[in-house]
Amino acid sequence: MFDEEPRGDDGVPVLPVPRDYDPTASDLELTADIWAADSREARSMAERAGAIAAFARRRRIQRGDEFGRRGARGRDSRFRRPAWLADFSETLVPELALIRGCSEVEAEQLLVEALILVHALPGTWSALYEGRISVRKARALIDLLSNAKASAIAEIEGTILPLAGDLTVAQIRDRVRRALTRLDAEALEKRRKEAARRADVSHQSIGDGMGRLVLEMPLGRSLACHDAIRQHAELLRAGGDSRPIGVLRTEVAADLILRPWDTSRPAVTAQLVIHAPLRALSDGEPGTRPAAEVSGEIVTAAQCRELLEELDMLGVRSAPASGCVLVAVGDSATGRLAAVATRSELRRAAGARRRRREGVGAIADGPGLRPPPATSRYRPTAAQQRFVRIRDRHCRMPGCRRAPGRCDIDHVTAHGQGGETACWNLCCLCRRHHRIKTFARDWHFELLADGTLLVRTPSGVSRVSRPPGWTFESEPDPPWLDEEAPPDVLRC
Repeated sequence: MFDEEPRGDDGVPVLPVPRDYDPTASDLELTADIWAADSREARSMAERAGAIAAFARRRRIQRGDEFGRRGARGRDSRFRRPAWLADFSETLVPELALIRGCSEVEAEQLLVEALILVHALPGTWSALYEGRISVRKARALIDLLSNAKASAIAEIEGTILPLAGDLTVAQIRDRVRRALTRLDAEALEKRRKEAARRADVSHQSIGDGMGRLVLEMPLGRSLACHDAIRQHAELLRAGGDSRPIGVLRTEVAADLILRPWDTSRPAVTAQLVIHAPLRALSDGEPGTRPAAEVSGEIVTAAQCRELLEELDMLGVRSAPASGCVLVAVGDSATGRLAAVATRSELRRAAGARRRRREGVGAIADGPGLRPPPATSRYRPTAAQQRFVRIRDRHCRMPGCRRAPGRCDIDHVTAHGQGGETACWNLCCLCRRHHRIKTFARDWHFELLADGTLLVRTPSGVSRVSRPPGWTFESEPDPPWLDEEAPPDVLRC
């Protein structure tokens, strides 16, 4: 409920604000408002699921005529693809992500959820639409009944839905699992095998300069790993380490994975890609230093300095083992990349080894820096690949965040159709989106001169992605700018 929108000047947007409820409102009135909001949320989910399922039916796969043999998916992609999407085009998930302006992970979850809800759980969809069941409770049913037989689903819905309003999500899950063991134990076993087949290790950024490492494995093994970490941490505590027990468990887990003492296994070097503007490395006030990036994650300048100190690289005097130091020169206001160079290339471009006399002093007279030139070959040069990867930093498909090391350097206008192998026609695309750009019908990709990538879906939705800059806001003008500006002829 909101106050009446206040009157503002023409053209000035005025945001609605929540109004204070009448202090004389009864508890029952406030409770009714909460129930009404839950019902609206449930109906919105049901309506969205119906629309997504109808849209998906228009994107059913055309067997043997979508990507062809050259554009077939890799083995890992086939393993990760949910069974509910087997009859639909591979481009459906990316298209839905662009339509909603969300990640493809979220789009895939919504798509599978909609297909299950509409085609397999009619009773749950009706209860949602009528507001008799909350969104979280519906998702619990969708999760557990996705592989169950129709007869088991009908009996469980008939038993659970009339009681759902009085049950918590955990209670609903327990009752459905107990019912499945009696009505369709094969569905539970199928879920277990499917989960084991899709096991993976993933990383999640949780903010505040912290990350979460997620390992999916069979229950018995995960419990054993957790208990081993706990015991090692308690040994450290018994040895006199007074840090919090959670920190000790984290240190033990990292030590067991990285195993710096173990020389019996092949050596593996973990790689971190650090993007840091020079001002982030300078000794200035903390509030004036811009943010930096570590493998695509935003960190503060202070945390970046701590990491570089740990790697003995603060000051960028030398590169770490198996690493390199590159200097990127760009427009701090727009983020547009102008050139990339090593330190020796930077000195050569500035003319540090060649000086000419002018007046009484000597000034550098080097060739300067510029983007790598175009090449007549199909494969981009090493300089072009370096420039494009640093400019893009991740896959350029709107919403995709795959790291550049996992991406292809792709011609937006195909080389066979006259596209030049030049930086203005190259961008990073992960293999999935590279295949969509190359083989999928009715998709349009266009790279503009400033690096902006325009993508248009078969449904006519257009999205853009721009090369990431150091900041999303323009830097302030320097104080000496007004002094050097030409006089204003209109000012007396």
